[in-house]
Amino acid sequence: MEELVFAFPTTELWNLLTYKERGFIRGSSDALKIIVRNGIFRKREELEADPSFKQIIPYGVISCKDSYYLFKRSSGQTEKRLQNLYSLGVGGHMNPGCSKDNDEQFIIDELKRELSEEIRLSDGCLIEAIEFIGFINDDTIQVGRFHIGLLYNIRLSGKDAIVNETDKMTAEWIDKPLLSEFYEGMETWTKIAYDHYIR
Repeated sequence: MEELVFAFPTTELWNLLTYKERGFIRGSSDALKIIVRNGIFRKREELEADPSFKQIIPYGVISCKDSYYLFKRSSGQTEKRLQNLYSLGVGGHMNPGCSKDNDEQFIIDELKRELSEEIRLSDGCLIEAIEFIGFINDDTIQVGRFHIGLLYNIRLSGKDAIVNETDKMTAEWIDKPLLSEFYEGMETWTKIAYDHYIR
C-alpha cells in the first residue's frame, strides 16, 4: 500500500508566507490553520518529484533548560540523505489516520507521534510545552524543493530520554554553548534552526 502524505500547493504557500529560498521564515498560527484546512493527502512517490506541492514536515527541536538533544544519524538510517549527519529535530511526513482538525492540534499530534517513534521518555520526564517557532525552507538542495519544515521547540521537564532505534541513531544532551562544535556536521534544517533560533 502506497504511503499518503500531507502537502500544500507551493504557489498558495508563498501567497501565505514571505518567500525565502533558504532559511527561516516567520509565520503565524493563522497561516498554520490555513495550511491544515486546505492541505491534501497524496501519494508520497508522486510528491517526491512534484515541485507544485510542498510536503509539510513538522520538525521539533528537543530542549531542557539550556540544553538540546542532539541526534547522530548512523548508516542504518533509512533516509540515505541524512546518514552520518547531526540533527536537532524529530519529525517526518504527516499521514492520514487521526482526526484532521482545522487547527494546529493536528500538527502537534503528528509531532508527538513522531517523537514517540524516535525516543522514549521516562515516567518523570514530561513534555512541558510545544511551541511553534516558524518555517524552514531550503530550495537550494534537491530534497528541499519538495518539503517545508514547521519548526517547533519541544520543551521537556527533564533529560530522561532514550533513543528507540539505536541501530539508526544515537543522541546526547548538549549545552547550548557547545552546539557550535557540531555545526559543520549538521543537516541543513538543523543548521537553519541553529542559526535563526538557537544561537
